[in-house]
Amino acid sequence: MADRAISHLWLMRFIWLGLCLVLIILHLLPLDTTPKGWAAPQLILALTFAWVLRRPDYVPPLMIALVFLLTDFLFQRPPGLWAALVLISSEALRARATRLRDLAFAAEWLHVAITLVIITLIYRVVLMLLLIDQAPLGLSLIEMIMTLIAYPLVVLISQILFRVRKLAPGDVNAMRQSL
Repeated sequence: MADRAISHLWLMRFIWLGLCLVLIILHLLPLDTTPKGWAAPQLILALTFAWVLRRPDYVPPLMIALVFLLTDFLFQRPPGLWAALVLISSEALRARATRLRDLAFAAEWLHVAITLVIITLIYRVVLMLLLIDQAPLGLSLIEMIMTLIAYPLVVLISQILFRVRKLAPGDVNAMRQSL
């Protein structure tokens, strides 16, 4: 029984990793070569926040750090800055996950929105202080808003397709420890 639970845990971790890699590949594909006036949502970030709040054991911190460090390299961002901000924010959300599980989805969405606004502002301020070129403010705000709009859809897809639901008070992990 414990072996089955542990294998399910690792399966879900690999599913999250696989989804992130698919989203990275889709982001890198040159589907349209003309510049757009809008920015697509950061679906990897929305997926990470949704899974961290629903099943923190499915998304370990080391995997988050490695995936977002990979995205920093592939998307030509300053290496480690966005990865560190996402890791810190996901750990802050992970710490609040047990308190948020009894609240409505709107409270969860508000926490994600506040977290996303804070890390976006910190990211822009650090880039500004280091005199690194960055996207226009309007484009960054559109990306942030699009991510917040996409978050409920990501949660819905995660819950329906992958059965990533909020923890219930009596749930146990693979080691039979209460979550």
